[in-house]
Amino acid sequence: MPLCLTPRIDAIAQAVTGRPVPFFAADVVAQTARLTDLVTGRRVLVAGGAGSIGSATIVELLALEPAALAVLDTSENNLAELIRTIRSAEAPFRGELAIQPLDYGSPLAEGWLAAQAPFDLVLSFAALKHVRSERDEFSLCRMLEVNLLKGDRFLAACRRHGHGKSGVFLVSTDKAANPVSLMGASKRAMELLLWAHATPGCPASLLDGGSAPELPRITTTRFANVAFSDGSLPWGFLQRLEKRQPLAAPGDIRRYLVSPREAGQLCLLAAMVCSHRHVLVPRLDPQRDLVTFTAIAEQTLKAFDLEPEWHKSEDAARAAVGRAPGRWPVLVTTSDTSGEKDIEEFIGRDEQARDIGLGSVEAIPAGPVDLAAFTEFLQVLDATCTSGRPPAKGELARTLGAVVPGLAHKESGRSLDSKM
Repeated sequence: MPLCLTPRIDAIAQAVTGRPVPFFAADVVAQTARLTDLVTGRRVLVAGGAGSIGSATIVELLALEPAALAVLDTSENNLAELIRTIRSAEAPFRGELAIQPLDYGSPLAEGWLAAQAPFDLVLSFAALKHVRSERDEFSLCRMLEVNLLKGDRFLAACRRHGHGKSGVFLVSTDKAANPVSLMGASKRAMELLLWAHATPGCPASLLDGGSAPELPRITTTRFANVAFSDGSLPWGFLQRLEKRQPLAAPGDIRRYLVSPREAGQLCLLAAMVCSHRHVLVPRLDPQRDLVTFTAIAEQTLKAFDLEPEWHKSEDAARAAVGRAPGRWPVLVTTSDTSGEKDIEEFIGRDEQARDIGLGSVEAIPAGPVDLAAFTEFLQVLDATCTSGRPPAKGELARTLGAVVPGLAHKESGRSLDSKM
């Protein structure tokens, strides 16, 4: 069985979702033969693999015994913890292990990729994933640089050096469906970037040109909020408890939630079972599976034998810390920041999902990509992000909206940075 990275986190996620068995487990078991064929004895590369979702996916991958695993990530602390996890498992990984603190879209990463024997499977989790990254034009340009410009150069490097012949997978987000945040729109554009690199006639790099065989098999997935993933609001609950600070949660938002292990299983299915040029999405039920952040806060406190004490004032919440034994203050807020989505969804208005023979997921086929228009978009974006003088956020939103279907950016003038 795969190692559970975070037993307490999985237990809280199970309590919140009401799922005693991982949502995707039956499909993973049913697809064991295909997963084994694609992974066992093969070479696997994971970019951005030291974060929460990448690490959870790696745990699932290692149970299938690849011959080699390479992980690229810019966080050396997370890489160190990932190595400890791998080396401390009940059945330690015996294959070739390569860990590199490299930016996946950098010249150094391409130089390293050029020196490696081809990797059969390539999975990338490298991204800026927070809606708060659109706080201003500088942070927004950084997000677009990481999610799109570096993504293009990474895919080009894989094509030039023969990596990913059995499959290339990039992770997307539910916020890419009918996007209202620029983060979600950047990930929808990333999906288009992936489709472009599998299109006949696509240059090796849309930014830098050249020629290379197109990617033979590409997939992605949109999924729910991952419980306690690094930097997420539930992860912040744990940090605030440790720092003896009140929790804070919006009371008017419901979201789908999956455990870290469920996230790893979904990515495994998307990378290896999903059809070529498709987006895999979970069949979660809005009537049954949507949860509130206040419910997550309540279950988190319960795991520490605490009861919530609800507050509407920041000052009152701060003053209540440690005041009542067995109780912990929770500030209940209203969502009013830019890019916040009213509803959670996986399928856009312009899309149609289809059955692929799995009970827990379905798939959205990719549409066509206008290579000329998308290349022009990326080159304009590259010039913008490298100038050091980015235009106003509204102009960047219009540039992004030119290639992203249905972008309806919600600008309130407030960022999550202004909230507790």
